[in-house]
Amino acid sequence: MYFVEAVEQYTTYLLKMSYLYVKDRQLAEDIVQEVFVKLYQKYGEEVPLENPKGYLVQMTVNRCRDYFRSWHYRKVQIVAFFANTEEADAPPSENTDIAEHVLKLPFKYREVVILHYFDEQGTAQISSILNIPVGTVKTRLQKARRLLKGILLEEGVASYEQQV
Repeated sequence: MYFVEAVEQYTTYLLKMSYLYVKDRQLAEDIVQEVFVKLYQKYGEEVPLENPKGYLVQMTVNRCRDYFRSWHYRKVQIVAFFANTEEADAPPSENTDIAEHVLKLPFKYREVVILHYFDEQGTAQISSILNIPVGTVKTRLQKARRLLKGILLEEGVASYEQQV
């Protein structure tokens, strides 16, 4: 496969995946761009990979995780915490998409949900991508489902109470 073909074929997919991780479109675009730059630097015009999608997914996940470990991310989170904006206090709309609720999950649960349901990876593949045991992947998926159910029930109760 040639580099240009890989970019054309996987850019949209990787953008969606990285957005689900970082919750920022501009940052997701930067991450995907960095992934393709690293791919080009490593292989050049011809990419001799059996599974380029899996390789690119793993690179994207690793880059997203690197971002969350960065000083910039922690600084932005602190600033956002102390900033009191009206937009943050606005009630959620009734037509909230399930993806928005998934984004409310803590990172370690969100990433397994994204890889399992969005990327349709099995637990063994998720285990190899994240470098954690298969049992941990299963436990995190189970916990993520419980947390998501709680979030959805909480949102459902809140919207029900507003209607009454």
